Amino acid sequence: MGIAVSAIAMASLSACGGGGSSGGVGSTPPPPPAPAPAPSPAPTPAPAPTPAPTPAPTPAPTPAPTPTPSCEPNCDPVAPPAGYVITPETEQAQRSENDTTEFRENYLGKEFTNALFAIDNGWTGEGVMVGVLDDGVNEVGDLEGQVSDLSRDFGGNMVDGELQSREGAGDETSDHGTSVAAIIAAKANGKGTMGYAPGAKIVSLRVNMIDEDGSEYIGVNADAALEYAAEVGIKIINRSLASKGTGNVAWQSAVATYGQTGGLIISSTGNDGADNPTDVIDVTTENRNTWLFVTALDTDPTTFQLAGYANACGSMMDRCVTAPGTNISIDTSGELIPFSGTSSAAPVVSALAATILQKWPQLSGQEAGEVIMATARDLGEEGVDPVFGHGLVDFKAALEPVEPTLSNGSVQTALTGASTAVPSAMGGEGIEAVLASVTVVDAFGRDYTGNLSGLVVQPASADATFMRRQVENQANSGGAHFAFNGMSGSVAYAGFRYGPEANEVDTQLVNAEFAFRSGQTTYTAAFSSLDSVQDTMMGLAPTSDAMIAHSPVADYSFGVARQIGDTQIGFSVHTGQNELAQANGTMISAQRGNTKVKLAYIDEKGSLFGTPVGSGAMRLGDGSQTAFIEGSSAFDIGSWAFDAYASANVTRIDMASDTLLTDASDMVGIRFGMIASKAALGGRLSFGIAQPLTVVSGQGTYTLGSGYDLASRSLTFADHKVDFSGKINPRATFGYEAPMSTGALLRFGASSNANGSDVRALASLAKRF
Repeated sequence: MGIAVSAIAMASLSACGGGGSSGGVGSTPPPPPAPAPAPSPAPTPAPAPTPAPTPAPTPAPTPAPTPTPSCEPNCDPVAPPAGYVITPETEQAQRSENDTTEFRENYLGKEFTNALFAIDNGWTGEGVMVGVLDDGVNEVGDLEGQVSDLSRDFGGNMVDGELQSREGAGDETSDHGTSVAAIIAAKANGKGTMGYAPGAKIVSLRVNMIDEDGSEYIGVNADAALEYAAEVGIKIINRSLASKGTGNVAWQSAVATYGQTGGLIISSTGNDGADNPTDVIDVTTENRNTWLFVTALDTDPTTFQLAGYANACGSMMDRCVTAPGTNISIDTSGELIPFSGTSSAAPVVSALAATILQKWPQLSGQEAGEVIMATARDLGEEGVDPVFGHGLVDFKAALEPVEPTLSNGSVQTALTGASTAVPSAMGGEGIEAVLASVTVVDAFGRDYTGNLSGLVVQPASADATFMRRQVENQANSGGAHFAFNGMSGSVAYAGFRYGPEANEVDTQLVNAEFAFRSGQTTYTAAFSSLDSVQDTMMGLAPTSDAMIAHSPVADYSFGVARQIGDTQIGFSVHTGQNELAQANGTMISAQRGNTKVKLAYIDEKGSLFGTPVGSGAMRLGDGSQTAFIEGSSAFDIGSWAFDAYASANVTRIDMASDTLLTDASDMVGIRFGMIASKAALGGRLSFGIAQPLTVVSGQGTYTLGSGYDLASRSLTFADHKVDFSGKINPRATFGYEAPMSTGALLRFGASSNANGSDVRALASLAKRF
């Protein structure tokens, strides 16, 4: 049966690697040496009698050495030693169960491209068909079961001037295509070698013709092969060939038509050591995006350099990458052979495309190519250059997200830099649980599902940093006060160390208050921070300052109070800011005797209960508003003096359109405390209980990506309710202070939460001069 031959049949092509018809870098192993002839036997002399040996004394048994524990098969990777860019195989222990002898047949190539990352994550190209446009693929050895039934022979053998069809899409003459295919998809079977995408299937698109004189032509009916590949849905075609003609219009048109389906042709640059890919002659404006050229890296573990034979990326540098130019493959009998050339580099990239398409089948071949180029490791001149193009392909970088974004169904924002800061008054467990599984998309529309709960932080005071700061506060604190002519004032400071040297201490104002009285009216200005030495129990108990408790950012205040009868009416404004937040508030108060009531309103920008809201789409809105009421009283029972307070608040989050938190109810919070003290033991003892500000009701709604719809290539979303309530966990406190005969002041403070999981204590002995 005859086969029609297209105009492309007369184009002269060569294979770009070992096994090709011409122009390739040889990879055929040298023939085995002829066996040496057996020497003529020399005359054998009569044997001399052998004396009986003297028996040696039996040595004492040496105890077996204790075996050194091995980390294999899960050793940490070993970084390249000095003078190397790739760790020598002998120095790299087994890093996973997939890091086998079979995998390491191509150790250098796979190390250069971080290929183990893909195999370890199960991204083997499974379910993806890769077309191999070549001289056929012989299904032997590690390729048994790897060649798809979709394979076709578009060439044939010339007999009596007529092209005759052949059985199958490869045979013992398919030396080049077989080696190319094995680099892509040699199966993982524990022997031989393993392809870079061992789960992929090869579709052999055989386009060679054997003439009657034994000459081979490659490229016969290649346009028909492309048309067929598009029909059966092959997104990637490996073409380890290089044209030797002057360009072919029919082929150029076929490439453009295939490209309209989203298909990608991964083509070798050629082995002539030229400045441009050989096939640049067939690149047109219409088909340019269908091409991805591959040049070859010299697999020298000490450097990154182009193989001497390889054509550079040249004028196609924007559509060109680099891959290792030497790999271990198989020949048409299934035996292992070294295979070098740009023909060997191109299938590495085709395998990478297969792993991408396995994980993201919604992508086209050209979209997979865009990922490969964008994630290649930059070599040579900075950026895309005419030697290496985009650089060395990297499986790990190509399979990890590129500029991932978070979405709430309406707005997309960058994941990079996103975080949630949960105030100590709120419960963070629900937020962490919701963010433990979130689906995001990256810049190439690829979906990833991951755990973002590690980006949720909740500032805690029960850590070493907090305690060290309190120690420095007590040890390096001081102050002064004055009063005259209706005026009074006080200041307090503390020194905090920022380095090991004696002079590396930052002295900060921690408390200041000034008052001026005129008749029945008192004017005040104050500054108060959480580092204030006046904090109860040496700073180990929750602050009793209502405004600071609700928003520590509002640390400055200005007020006026007037005595009306037996009641003092007060009004104050509060303000403050830091690098991340700003707070403004107002408060009115009424005090009769030792009983006081406060009403306040706080408007925060960038913070919630004084804690920064976080950043990006994971932040808790843009700020908050809080209204609270507090009652406090001081009274005596016998020799004991009591101070008590309690407050309740309602807080509303300022919602933002771009956050994952898409709705939130008003939160209700409470706080309370009581301290009892009396003179004893030459000083003053105090006992107390205090509940820090805690949310007791309130919830939010998180709208998150929960999956991905392949048909629409878009995220699917789900709403998740989160309880914002914190925990009622009051702290018990104890304090003692007494003046010493030396003029020093002894102070001791201790506190513990209800279950005893957080116990703190501080003591100080200070003398002021």
